[in-house]
Amino acid sequence: MRVGDGRIMSGFQVNHFNWVRTPTFLESSETWRARRQAARESFESVNSAALSAFKSISADLATGMSSIAASTAVKRLQDAANAKAAENAVDTTA
Repeated sequence: MRVGDGRIMSGFQVNHFNWVRTPTFLESSETWRARRQAARESFESVNSAALSAFKSISADLATGMSSIAASTAVKRLQDAANAKAAENAVDTTA
């Protein structure tokens, strides 16, 4: 048996398969357009979710930084007030 002559078994020959038809240019271009649109929509939804997450992280970071700055300022004021009170206490006892 030669390779590529189309014979599978003796007496049975298959030249080509006709049960799957080739899509027309219009069908293939519509399929391509639909796949591109689905990919674009998927990208936009993922991009939107990532953008939302980054905005949330940014807002949380700003809130956290302002909270840390405020607590540091309060501690600094309390320490200054305590030092002033201790200084006044030393001056009044002397």
